[in-house]
Amino acid sequence: MKYSLLLLFLCVYSSLYSQEKNSRSIVQFSDKLLIRANLIKQSESFLINDDDESTIIEANNTYKIKLSGNYKFLGLSIGFSPNSGNSNFKSKFRNAQLRLFYNQWFQTIEYRKVQGFYQDDFNIGEPVAQFPHFKTTNWTGSTSYIFNPDFSLKHLLSFNEWQVISEGSFVPSINYGSNRLSDFVEDGKYEQNNFDIAITPSYFYTWVIKERWFISSSIAPALGVRFSKEKISGIETEDTFITKALNLSLQFGYTSNDISAGAKFNFDSNAAKENVERNFVNDKSYASIYFGYRFNPPRFIERTADWIEDKIGL
Repeated sequence: MKYSLLLLFLCVYSSLYSQEKNSRSIVQFSDKLLIRANLIKQSESFLINDDDESTIIEANNTYKIKLSGNYKFLGLSIGFSPNSGNSNFKSKFRNAQLRLFYNQWFQTIEYRKVQGFYQDDFNIGEPVAQFPHFKTTNWTGSTSYIFNPDFSLKHLLSFNEWQVISEGSFVPSINYGSNRLSDFVEDGKYEQNNFDIAITPSYFYTWVIKERWFISSSIAPALGVRFSKEKISGIETEDTFITKALNLSLQFGYTSNDISAGAKFNFDSNAAKENVERNFVNDKSYASIYFGYRFNPPRFIERTADWIEDKIGL
């Protein structure tokens, strides 16, 4: 974590003292609707420290599909794991995300639910322990500010802009939300309800290669506070403690007037120093390929977006 913070400081310093603004660095597609499909291979695991034992459990829904639509200041995506008849050990995954851009401000609201985790024995290919009722449910939000106006976060997330000149930016964020973990254990039902708030000083940089191709990376350490309430067999305890996280991403792709396509790799680790009945360390990593196409929006979408812009002054 300390080396990540040092690297981030150097990136921020570079961002704050970068060259003067170049208005030609971003091409706008504000009048186009982009529809995108992602195929995601994801790994999600929990390290459970229970008394003197440590157990690693993983979700078994490795492939997910995400469908997204982005127009002007608004983006909406829905993700799910298709049913598979090839395994008796299934996990359920649901995800929905709303994105809002306003000038250099960026807001996200996300719902996420995963149920069904297993402890694998890689020698026999079967789980040695099953946690089919282990479930994690998240409602989260994030408010971010993009320091460099010549850097396009839309180019990486909503794809309704095109970064044509290499740029980077410091993007500090405030992350907040609730997380609920639940399972059935020997002593009855286990529940852990958490409310988190954290500061994330992230940095992004996009290298443009011959205008249409790009490589982008980011680093985002986070430090925050968790307010936790734990309940097992009717006995309830409360605690407050420090959390830390680290997110790393690498993305590369192709952009033209009509198409955005590419691949993204992401690693996200979250941990907390706590003295509770069960201590969880959550790691998520995924690789995805995506394809998006821009076209003129239907008239009713255009009218609705124009009406919202007029009413709230976007």
